[in-house]
Amino acid sequence: MAFQYSFQKILEIKEREKEEKEQEYQQSVEQFESMATALYELLKQKEQMEAVYQERMNKGILVKELQMNEKLVFQLQQEIQQVKYKTDQARDVMYQKEKEMQQASIEWKKYKKVKEWKKEEYEHLVKKEEEKQMDEISKRRFANI
Repeated sequence: MAFQYSFQKILEIKEREKEEKEQEYQQSVEQFESMATALYELLKQKEQMEAVYQERMNKGILVKELQMNEKLVFQLQQEIQQVKYKTDQARDVMYQKEKEMQQASIEWKKYKKVKEWKKEEYEHLVKKEEEKQMDEISKRRFANI
């Protein structure tokens, strides 16, 4: 008789849950990386814009151009704030998904470990039964001699 684990279906469900949580976590990491990259690009753009603006200030600039540059910097700063907020949200989601993934992995490992213990217990019982049968055969042979 082969070993049958009574909680095999639960183990399979827990394994699927673990895999789903791993995928969700990976998607959240990709989302966070995407948002962080967008934020980096905006900050880089702002830095370049300010460098050009400073260069123009040193050479001399019209008031109208100054006002226009200030308006562009202000709009860029607002966009940076929005993307920063979204990046922070994506980071929080990523951390939450990581915790969920870790919890699912722990649950799966618990059932896997119980299965290993049960299998060891089963193998021990089978070995004991075989030894018992071998002893019985030896006694019968000895009794027939």
